[in-house]
Amino acid sequence: MEGRILFFTCAAHALTHVYMVIYSVVLGRMSEDFGTDVTDFCAISTVLFGLGALPASWLGEKLGEKTLLVAFFFLTALGGAVVGTAQTLTQLAIGMALLGLGTSIFHPVGNTLIAKGIRSPGKAMGTNGMWGSHGEAVGPLLAGLLAWGFGSWRSSYLALTLPTILLGAWLWATRMELARPEPTKAVERNGERPLLVIALLLAAMMCGGFQFWIVKTVLPDHIGQRTSAELLPTTLQENPVYLGAALSSLMYFVGGFGQMAAGKLVHTREGRGLYAVIFLVSIPLLLLTGALAGVPLVASGCIMTFLLFSAQPVENVLLARWAPPAWKGLLFGLKFTLAFGVGGLGLSIAKRVREAHGLGATFTAASVFTLAALLCALAARALRTGPKVEAVASMAGTMPDSERRRDQSIR
Repeated sequence: MEGRILFFTCAAHALTHVYMVIYSVVLGRMSEDFGTDVTDFCAISTVLFGLGALPASWLGEKLGEKTLLVAFFFLTALGGAVVGTAQTLTQLAIGMALLGLGTSIFHPVGNTLIAKGIRSPGKAMGTNGMWGSHGEAVGPLLAGLLAWGFGSWRSSYLALTLPTILLGAWLWATRMELARPEPTKAVERNGERPLLVIALLLAAMMCGGFQFWIVKTVLPDHIGQRTSAELLPTTLQENPVYLGAALSSLMYFVGGFGQMAAGKLVHTREGRGLYAVIFLVSIPLLLLTGALAGVPLVASGCIMTFLLFSAQPVENVLLARWAPPAWKGLLFGLKFTLAFGVGGLGLSIAKRVREAHGLGATFTAASVFTLAALLCALAARALRTGPKVEAVASMAGTMPDSERRRDQSIR
């Protein structure tokens, strides 16, 4: 069953990010087709992508994670089909709303499914995260290729409809049963304060969300403008957009391997210290990426995305270890609402910082949020566990190997 869970969650994660980046590539053609700038209509999907996470997690607890993941495939395919066939702005808005609600399901529900159904969720979340990052990397290239090959932006959405529906039908027909946890109270044990640890971790994840959206918003333009003089012939330097998109895709691809590496590391560690170290090392990489140009910028950006993406599986494993079984879905939903919904305000912050101080300054702003995340992570790490750290982790079936061996020696 673990192989089936990993397959469907990886496919869903990749599709989530492919669908969510299509509009950024075909926005110009969409606006021409509708005779007006449709940026605000596309933003509907982004807003609901964040805000839909919490209700999706609640429905997952009530109806089952498999049921909600099936709904993800069907609702996302429906939203993409409505967008691809929309003839009016109202139809476009409806399609984007359906697409945002559909894609909002995966992160809270898919990660909960992994936490409940896989015995080594650290490695699994790393692998799953890599597929999401690769979807983020391949999405712009795929959207551009489909739009160019079929001569219409609509094909970028419509070509995904049938494969997405087939995956949903396949999952619906697949046997996948998870034990439903009994309600559990979070209590203090040996001086531990799990609720405070969880609150601090969620605060760090929200700050990390601001960082992520700021970087994601400006990275293609920053890379294109700072590398075009060195990497493009003179005749193409006036339009560095495609170079920025291609190099950003490369960086996201590298970031996927950061998720896999972190997933393996957190499998053998308690996790909070690793989480803090990732933020600590990310700060100078963000500042360097904002200041450099040319090939050094590409190298710095690849290392930066490797680190930024590596935080995500560590976050998910930490929540799985610290959350009581009955709270897992709720906390995953809250995490992604904070990171994608509240943290999504990073788009507005990036816009204002860019207008006031230039593109490079946006990376300084991202480093400020990273510093805030580091302080929250260090505070959570300072709440040291007693010899029974496995009391939290074992509830999730996610106790790190080092703690399991120590527990066996104590017993």
